[in-house]
Amino acid sequence: MTLRTLIITLFIFCCSIALHAQQMSVVSLFDQNLTYLNPAATGNQEVLTASFFYRNHWTGFDGAPSTQFFSVHAPLKNPKVALGVMLEHESIGSTNYTGAYFNYAYRLNAGPGKLSLGLKLGMNSGSQDYLNLREENEFDDPAFNDKNRTFFVPNAGFGVLYYTEMYWAGFSIPRFFGFQSDPSGTYKISHEIANYEYHFAGGGKIALPSEFSMEPSVLLVYSAVYPFRVALNATGIYKNTYRAGIGYRYGEAFILLIGYHLNRQFSFGYSYDINMGEISDYTSGSHEIYLQYKFGYKVNASNPRGF
Repeated sequence: MTLRTLIITLFIFCCSIALHAQQMSVVSLFDQNLTYLNPAATGNQEVLTASFFYRNHWTGFDGAPSTQFFSVHAPLKNPKVALGVMLEHESIGSTNYTGAYFNYAYRLNAGPGKLSLGLKLGMNSGSQDYLNLREENEFDDPAFNDKNRTFFVPNAGFGVLYYTEMYWAGFSIPRFFGFQSDPSGTYKISHEIANYEYHFAGGGKIALPSEFSMEPSVLLVYSAVYPFRVALNATGIYKNTYRAGIGYRYGEAFILLIGYHLNRQFSFGYSYDINMGEISDYTSGSHEIYLQYKFGYKVNASNPRGF
């Protein structure tokens, strides 16, 4: 077995363990689509909003992860309530993971902004093709002799978010449950508080002279079983239209960020991760794109979000 094959095999094995727990995918543009990590962000744009992002981790690395996410959410006529649906898909080597969720947020006016309590409920499905993994990596291990394994388990998440026109801060546990297999290969739901990922995120908008502004943001992820993660983004904005910035994920990557608001309804963003450490010898980086469309907008919204 070559060094490259060994690294890939170990990588896939470790990531499969991560999927069995409650770990979320790494996202660089976390501040542009908060609903992925925090259901309390449901309705935060104050209009019907559709968002999509795609992330290709570690380009050029066989079996590297990819993540796709789509959400639609909006406040109801009762401004205290917002609803949404979201779909997510992750693939890592021989493992595919899909989730479908219903999001609910209850929002209260609090000072200059809103305090939102969010809950998501849904179903996860997944499959693992051990036989294909065995053939691709040319090793013989009875543990990989089984064919596809498919499973379905329920899941849920919770979050709190406070936001105004100029800043936001939130806390969330995106997934309460994981899944595990028994010796027969049957998957079942698992619940380990030690595997919870606690997400703390915040950001704001700072007005600068000559139609410029700055949006700093931070994401902290804590788990008792995974390394502590810190991500920092700083984006400059010109005329509320053009965006460019940099980011840093501690010990993992430097990030380049760009974006464009075509109008008040459509916007998109792109990030490029320059990976650090030994993995940088095997990949040309990670790419992420983000699209958002607002179906109309309210000029008199009580707390519009421009970021």
